[in-house]
Amino acid sequence: MALQTCLKAALRSKYESLDEAFSKSSILPSRLCYQDIRYNYTEPEFFQHEYRRLDRSFFFPDAPLADILSCKCQHNRNRTVITIGVSGVGKTTMVQSCALDWAKDKGYHSISFLFPLTFWELNLLKDRLSLIELLQTFYPELKELDASVLNEDGVWFILDGLDEFQIQLNFDCPAVSDVSEASTVDSLVTNLIRGNLLPRAHIWVTSRISDEYQIPPFYLLKKTELRGFSDEEKEQHFQMVIGDDDLVNKAINHVRILRSLDSLCQIPPICTIMASALKDHVKGQKGFKLHPLSLTEIYNLGFGALEAKHLPIFTKLKKVALLRMGVQNVMYEDDLSGNGISVEEALAFAETFPLVLRTETGLNGTTVFRFGHLSVQEFLAASYKLEDIKAQKMNLSSCIQHQVDEVLENNEGVSDLLLRFMFGLIKERMLLPPKDLLFGYVKKKILSKISSYSTVVLFHCLREYDSQALQEEVRFFQKYGVSQIPGFSLMHWRDLMQRIRAFEGIRETFEMEVSVRCDDKLIKNIPAMLDPSCYRARGSVHNHRAVCTDATHIFVHLNELKCFISHHMTKLVSGVRFKTHCDCAQSCNCKIISLSTYLNICLDIQYFPLSVLSSKESFLRELDLGYNSFSTSGVQELAEGLNSMTCRLKILRLQGCGLTAETCQYLSQCLMQHQILQELDLSSNGIGDRGLKLLSHGLGSSSCRLQTLKLYCCGLTVLSCESIGEALKSETSTLLELNLSNNSLKDAGFKIICEGMYAWCSLQKLNLTYCSLTDSCCAELASGLMSKENILSELDLSHNNLQDKGVKKLYIGLQSPCSVFLFLFRLRTCGLTSRSVQFLTSALKLNPFYLTELHLVGNRLENSEIRALAELTKNHKYM
Repeated sequence: MALQTCLKAALRSKYESLDEAFSKSSILPSRLCYQDIRYNYTEPEFFQHEYRRLDRSFFFPDAPLADILSCKCQHNRNRTVITIGVSGVGKTTMVQSCALDWAKDKGYHSISFLFPLTFWELNLLKDRLSLIELLQTFYPELKELDASVLNEDGVWFILDGLDEFQIQLNFDCPAVSDVSEASTVDSLVTNLIRGNLLPRAHIWVTSRISDEYQIPPFYLLKKTELRGFSDEEKEQHFQMVIGDDDLVNKAINHVRILRSLDSLCQIPPICTIMASALKDHVKGQKGFKLHPLSLTEIYNLGFGALEAKHLPIFTKLKKVALLRMGVQNVMYEDDLSGNGISVEEALAFAETFPLVLRTETGLNGTTVFRFGHLSVQEFLAASYKLEDIKAQKMNLSSCIQHQVDEVLENNEGVSDLLLRFMFGLIKERMLLPPKDLLFGYVKKKILSKISSYSTVVLFHCLREYDSQALQEEVRFFQKYGVSQIPGFSLMHWRDLMQRIRAFEGIRETFEMEVSVRCDDKLIKNIPAMLDPSCYRARGSVHNHRAVCTDATHIFVHLNELKCFISHHMTKLVSGVRFKTHCDCAQSCNCKIISLSTYLNICLDIQYFPLSVLSSKESFLRELDLGYNSFSTSGVQELAEGLNSMTCRLKILRLQGCGLTAETCQYLSQCLMQHQILQELDLSSNGIGDRGLKLLSHGLGSSSCRLQTLKLYCCGLTVLSCESIGEALKSETSTLLELNLSNNSLKDAGFKIICEGMYAWCSLQKLNLTYCSLTDSCCAELASGLMSKENILSELDLSHNNLQDKGVKKLYIGLQSPCSVFLFLFRLRTCGLTSRSVQFLTSALKLNPFYLTELHLVGNRLENSEIRALAELTKNHKYM
């Protein structure tokens, strides 16, 4: 107990200013939201700009942090919890608040010892040391700390800010199991997560979304996401900053009128910036008419006057902001002094203007600096970029066009907000006229890539310069049916008109609060509900009859229905309310073809599957029941509905439904009898090898017409591969896409799959990320690529320890003329070096006409080799 008392005293001293910060600083959120995430993001989403995910509303239940950090330990699984979130959402504040509550005995009483460690401070430790020495470095008070204490129950390590760690985690590093054994810091961290060090201890890691991929999913016990402000919390935060009720209402309306601003306002620092800037803007406005501002105008209001008063240091900070784009946010003293900013100058500025620059003091008194928020850095960088272009007397329009091309080519979205601010500042500083070729160029890019997310980014950029961008062209097309911009068909404009609804002010989804009796309210909103393509109603359990009764006839106008239900309504939803929706879905007038339900609804089978799936009038083609709890009898009933002669369902998603091996026999029967089903998603279910063996009877059936099968994280091993291989060998196999990622198949399993894949197979897409593969399996894959039967077009082997030896073996297959179908190849985080790039470059030179996408993120590569590979893209043979 003496050690625990010392640790609590140290934490109270370390975080003693936190309570004061909560009460005085408007930059901290008034209330934090923790949401349990059970949706498995696809890997490409890790490498997108995190703001691209802000507007995706996943209605998962809120969970108190105490529940997330609780574990009965009645399992043999790993004990690592990860919390992800966008920059500035409050992950570090959450960690510090948790540590302070534990130190003050206000909560988390099941925890015996809590050790908060930050990754930016771990960067400072260059020498080899043991885990005990590491902890005593952070907490010198724990002089008596030993292995017996750390091996007790209830020991938690908090590792905050994985995205700020300068070393890539290597889960193939040598094992360390002794707390007294010296090793590198990254090795100690990795062995803690793997469970080699202190297997009874729990680890809580926080990270930005972009670095979550560093920890393989099978090392995680729980995965959570810290969400931003709700609408109510935004209002509370605006009230905290502005004070006056009338001004608060005007300011919040300015934000809500533009969808992109409303989305960004979820992030506490951005919410503070918006509230501070709009406070003065709305004071001079009379009446109810709004004069909405763009994002750039808001930031200009917030920082423009400040820049004028502190021009010298602001100019230097803008340069630093641009130089550090895409680099970790932590800045050390050398980073500032190298750009002419003294430590004293920076400290004084940060103390006065924390929204622009923040300081933090950590291990051994080391002081680091951060921009107030990532968006502040991008605003300052955009300003300096424009000034630099002007100083070098370059053509501004051409330079921005080049920047637009870079954004379109870079799927990671690193420069999304930077480009948006640049367009806004071009308007503010009147640098280009409205008829400049740049704006026509961007409009053409939007039309040519209308289905890409980059379209949204470019549209926001145009709107920063002109709030009515593309409106005139759309109206002209609607009136005359002719394109004002040459080279684009009517289809392009129709697609644009559909997508433009989702950009600003017009929402695809109508959402109405129904927390009171709402019969009249619902009827009044029917015109608004007829317009969107998706209807959603949220509310309490008191109004379900009114909502369902009055809304049923509205569904005949929809082609897609998604039910996102708050967790306190789950019992009612499984009864009368959801039954009404399903009665509508089988109506002869209803044209719903896609039906989705989320959030542990625990469907009662008598209300749903048979009535919808077996109805002759049902148009249902796609059914997503992900993350609902299904019993074995429930799956049996579902299968009966699928086996109905009148069932037209083509896509069935049952990810995260708690399915077991026993349920697979019923799904197998469906594959044998239901000849229409084309896609089946069973991801995140513990069906195991036994379940897959049962399922394979259906997969190998001559009646099975399945084209897509997803088995992500299903507890499969090498034993399952024989069943998969046999199914692939079947002459009647129609399988085109197979996802087996996050299963421990190993090399032996992959070799079996290869045998089946190239015997008689039409497989085009194969995902084997996190499958514990090594270079030993690559020879079989190379042989397959050289096979005349090979038609594989997409292959993902990311997060497997292939190393250079594996790529060397693949080189033989990649240079073969038989591999011409392969156009997308992912090798992310595979332990590769520049030697692998040399093999890949050589293969592409010998066989230049096929591969169009090659992903090598997460490998330690040298710029010279990357440049050699990039040079191939400039040759017309490789385009």
